[in-house]
Amino acid sequence: MQKVELIKLRKLVEKEIKRRKRINELLTNELVKEYIELNNLKVKNLDSNNIREILEQILSSYEIKESNGIYVCTRAYYVYWNVCYEDTNYYSKEVAINSPNAEHKIYTDIETGKRIKANREDNEPFIKDFEQSNIVLNPSNTCKNDNNYDEVKFDFFNTALKEGQAKAKKLVLAKYPRI
Repeated sequence: MQKVELIKLRKLVEKEIKRRKRINELLTNELVKEYIELNNLKVKNLDSNNIREILEQILSSYEIKESNGIYVCTRAYYVYWNVCYEDTNYYSKEVAINSPNAEHKIYTDIETGKRIKANREDNEPFIKDFEQSNIVLNPSNTCKNDNNYDEVKFDFFNTALKEGQAKAKKLVLAKYPRI
C-alpha cells in the first residue's frame, strides 16, 4: 500500500476509536438513556479497544490501490468427474495447500483482497511460476478457514498501523511459512 493510503487508514482508525468513545459517553447520559428506553431501542457499548473489529469494519470498504505483493494460498484442489449415461458430473476435492495433487490453487492478496487462480496445467498463470515470482504464505497448510488468511491480514495491518509497513512485512514473513 502507498504511504498516503497508510496515513489515511491511520486517520480512519483514530476517527472510529474517537467515535466509539463518544457514543459510549453519550450512552451514560440520563437523557439519552430515557430516549432509548422510551423508544424501546436496543443499544450496546462499542469497544474502542477492539482494533480487530475496527480494522475489519474499515477495510471492508477501504480500497488499496498498490500492494506489497504478499499472498496467502487460500485454497488448493483438484477436479474429477463422473460419467453416467449421458451426464457428466464434475466435482472438486480440496487438498492440503502443499499437496502435489493440487491442480488448481487460489491466492489472495493480504492488502487488496484480490484473488488469483493458478493451474498446474492448461491456463496461465501456472502454479509453479506464480509461486516463484510472488511471496506466497502457507500459514496452516489447509483450506479450512482460508488457510488463516484473516490472521495474516490482521497481523499485517495492525503492525503497519503501529510501526509501519516495513516492520509489518518483516513480521508476516518471519511469522508465517512460505510455499
